[in-house]
Amino acid sequence: MTHNTSRPRIVVGVSHSPAATAALRWALGEARLRDAMIQPVHAWQWSGQHRASYAPMGTWRSHDEEYAAAREQTRRVVAQVAPSLTPIVAHGPPAQVLLTHCEGAEMLVLGIRNPEPGTPVAATPVLAALIMSAPCPVVVVSPKSVPLPAFPSYEVTLSVAPTG
Repeated sequence: MTHNTSRPRIVVGVSHSPAATAALRWALGEARLRDAMIQPVHAWQWSGQHRASYAPMGTWRSHDEEYAAAREQTRRVVAQVAPSLTPIVAHGPPAQVLLTHCEGAEMLVLGIRNPEPGTPVAATPVLAALIMSAPCPVVVVSPKSVPLPAFPSYEVTLSVAPTG
């Protein structure tokens, strides 16, 4: 996948988790520092290919229905952090999709879930594959390391118009 742009590009793996949201928030700050563009990418796989033949048909959704739902859910997740960004929702295994999309990128940013207290952080197979194979630096962000955005406070003065 080639990208023709003079601005650096930061790819962010976007799932529907707090870890991915933290990764996106961190990447936005980094993009400001580097004058880079952000490309949120969500890997999606149709569940129909993994269903047992005896599963009730009423629970199945078509490929197109599932894709539309994944696209909309990803759009909502990204819009909460960066309303101006349009995420890419691509079909395939997560590591493969992200490796394809991070070709030529400045970096790949991923979130990692916070472990239970007292348990060490362990890389998932997807995370390990991306760290070992990505053609660019990989940054792994924990939700604990990215503060929630502070909302500015506003001074509000109320006045009453004279009556009568």
